[in-house]
Amino acid sequence: MDRTSTAEKIAATISETLTWAEICRLYPDEWVCLVEIEHQPLNGVEIKSARVIGHGKTRKEPFDQAKVWRETYPLIGHFFTGRIQVPPLRPQVILDDETRDAFRYRP
Repeated sequence: MDRTSTAEKIAATISETLTWAEICRLYPDEWVCLVEIEHQPLNGVEIKSARVIGHGKTRKEPFDQAKVWRETYPLIGHFFTGRIQVPPLRPQVILDDETRDAFRYRP
């Protein structure tokens, strides 16, 4: 009888080296844990390629899958493959003629 749980089997998987575009296509709008990250030479920030050791819809899922790789890879990147929508910190005001006149000082 195999005592290894399905989660442990999934956790032990690692992808081949993929480009960032391939990672985004394979894991759309998911959080991913990456290792062996190669950055673009021009700016050093954008990911050129990496290997996926965990992925999921929540931030926690990829970390759980990446646990078995922590001894092998002391540096693990955590990224989101979609667009992160952040609400504005302050309300936005559209200043049209009517609004401007309402705020205009009149002695």
